Amino acid sequence: MVAAKQRIEEEILGDDLEGYFSWLDALRESGSCNMMEAPRWLRDEFDISKKQSIDITSMWMQNFGKK
Repeated sequence: MVAAKQRIEEEILGDDLEGYFSWLDALRESGSCNMMEAPRWLRDEFDISKKQSIDITSMWMQNFGKK
């Protein structure tokens, strides 16, 4: 079920997902904020919904360190 949910989210976000991940990597490296605040920063930067920003951040956190 989790894999299906992630696949659907990735389809909705499309190619933008890697762009969001890169942006989150840069945000983390900058030390500008605690990454628990990242969804709000995503919303401010990309004008996306709260749900999208939380989903993107959750996927980024799940994949962090797997690169």
